[in-house]
Amino acid sequence: MANQLLEVKGLAVSYGDVHALWDVSLQVEEEAIVALVGANGAGKTTILKTISGLVRARKGEILFEGKPLNHLRPQEIVDMGITHVPEGRRLFASLTVLENLKIGAYIPRARPFFAESLERVYSLFPVLQNRKNQRAGTLSGGEQQMLAIARAIMARPKLIMLDEPSLGLSPILVKTIFQLIATLNEQKARILLVEQNVNQALKIAHHAYVLKTGKVVMSGRGEDLLANEEIRKAYIGGMAVKRKK
Repeated sequence: MANQLLEVKGLAVSYGDVHALWDVSLQVEEEAIVALVGANGAGKTTILKTISGLVRARKGEILFEGKPLNHLRPQEIVDMGITHVPEGRRLFASLTVLENLKIGAYIPRARPFFAESLERVYSLFPVLQNRKNQRAGTLSGGEQQMLAIARAIMARPKLIMLDEPSLGLSPILVKTIFQLIATLNEQKARILLVEQNVNQALKIAHHAYVLKTGKVVMSGRGEDLLANEEIRKAYIGGMAVKRKK
């Protein structure tokens, strides 16, 4: 049995009287890309916010490396090795690229490795080295998304959670972002990905969960779900892809 890095068991979340998640369970295995896909309002972002401590669960358990997260503060969860790249990037627009990257490495266990981490992100995102003294708010949308991911890497996470990394990007930049996610995974990064571009997400995901109105309605290997006629009709368009024999 594969080692589980993250386990979510029976998670239920409400916003006041509105139920956002119902009995959600999922797992992220070591060295895997796991995707959460589904329509707007399905609960994908709420799952990430609950894991990172920004939203409190009404019921259920979240375990990271076997340790419970439910009652920890967001700062403590980051210290444990989980970084969250939110939808909309949330950069410090008035600060430079380099200053944003320095903020990413502020936690004690990341500080001693700042130079090493900086070299790594510059090798992954050469444009950021060229723009290091430029204010983050003046970057293009694609460059801002790269900076948001790079800032997360600076914290030397064990798990990176990405919320809609392709949102608002051109088709060419979408392809670039997904290639970078795949490259990160090849470098042993574990990734929990929320993405409305279901086709691209399932292409790179080792495992995926399909959410509908706060519930997991289907799960399986990314390639299996990509070939599923029901999934393609509901979220991608077109008929199922025939597998090569």
